[in-house]
Amino acid sequence: MNDQIRVHPGTTSEVLRKSTISVLTGGLTWVIANLTGQQKERALLFSAFVGAVVLIVQFLVEFERRIKLVESSIAAHHTSIESIVQRRFTEISEIAELFSLVETSAMRTDVVVQFLRNAVAIGESPRLRYEFAHAEIHRMSEFLRELESGNATYFGEDRDWLLGLTREATKSIDAISLPSVDGGVHGFADGFWESDLGHRYLECQREAAERRGVRIRRILVLERENVMAEDNLHSLCARQSSHGIEVRTLHPESIPLGASRALLDFIVFDDVIGYEVTPGAHAGTAMPPTIVNTRLVLRSDVVQAHRLHFDELWKVAEPFDPSAPRAA
Repeated sequence: MNDQIRVHPGTTSEVLRKSTISVLTGGLTWVIANLTGQQKERALLFSAFVGAVVLIVQFLVEFERRIKLVESSIAAHHTSIESIVQRRFTEISEIAELFSLVETSAMRTDVVVQFLRNAVAIGESPRLRYEFAHAEIHRMSEFLRELESGNATYFGEDRDWLLGLTREATKSIDAISLPSVDGGVHGFADGFWESDLGHRYLECQREAAERRGVRIRRILVLERENVMAEDNLHSLCARQSSHGIEVRTLHPESIPLGASRALLDFIVFDDVIGYEVTPGAHAGTAMPPTIVNTRLVLRSDVVQAHRLHFDELWKVAEPFDPSAPRAA
């Protein structure tokens, strides 16, 4: 509690001051009584009485001042406590309302509770861990907000979204793979599919196809220049086919005119989530592709457009034949 509401007896200086005033008042009274011809006994008794009254009045005035100070401090403290209690009740009400929404939604309550428990368990020391954790919580909050709005963007090449969606898909995965995104310096031979992420992605697809019966279809769009230069294309298609993926290759001249203008590298998961990759442009051909951003799209009209676009290209793409000989 505030120091102002601590009531102590007067300090030594205060007592000495009050006593000095009382003695001086009593002495002055005694002098006046003697000058007026009063008897010495009465004068002494009257001066002592006056001095005592002055001393008592001083203590009463000080006591009243302290009482008002205590009342003021108690009122301020009460207001502060009331504000804190009101704020806590508001927070509790918000948390209770939030959990009631979680319980009525499809979100798993135990996952939300575990997330909050882990979040509040992070202490403020070391400071870097604390700030990093809060930055990640804020990033996740922004991601959920974007996801709820229908679009979420990751600047650069994503990893977690791609693998996570593949692990959770239960129906279908339809993908268009462009050399400007998944290729390397020499096409698909040294591109995305030979990277660590490519291997992990392929393994997740194998598990999805074998364990959950997910239908996976992929269209590999070939380069316009020297189509037959894809030396390792046959082995790439064979590897993906052995993982339960239906693979087709699409030659540039087979692409319908309208579809070629809107050719995008995208994946449609379970016909409900679109995964779009935007490649960056570079001046030379001796540089591997760079990814500008990755987008998740949940708008039904955009996802439907992606699905129809995929079906259109799937019809004109060439099915992979494992028994066909490799291109020379």
